[in-house]
Amino acid sequence: MTLMKTKHNGSDIALLDQVFDTFLDWQLPARFSYASTPLDLYEQDGKYILEMAVPGFDSKDINVEVSGATVSVTGQKTEKKDEQELRYHRREMRQGAFSRTITLPQDLDASSVTATIDRGILKVALTPMKAFAPKKIEVKAV
Repeated sequence: MTLMKTKHNGSDIALLDQVFDTFLDWQLPARFSYASTPLDLYEQDGKYILEMAVPGFDSKDINVEVSGATVSVTGQKTEKKDEQELRYHRREMRQGAFSRTITLPQDLDASSVTATIDRGILKVALTPMKAFAPKKIEVKAV
């Protein structure tokens, strides 16, 4: 198989782009993993806010779980039945799954976690557990 289908037009960037496109068309399977779904994590008003790009995913396709100081976000995007009959000439909007796990510096209050999705951005608000104030315990003689 020849990687180059067109003549080199003198631009190294154009040549690299052609090689990359040809490789992707030939090499990638129809399904793949969203291995590096981008995310931002910041603090606001005493909460941790996790924002993650999940374009094309519906709320029913995404799962958020909290355990201790760890938050896991997974998603699965499946092919629609009517798309199975289509004859694609190019397909870049792939089907697949992603999984991201982030460990925060302190345990989270799982009962107060909220998650929303708006215009392809998942936003998860995570409240840290309240630190217990030290308490002196009196030791009694028996």
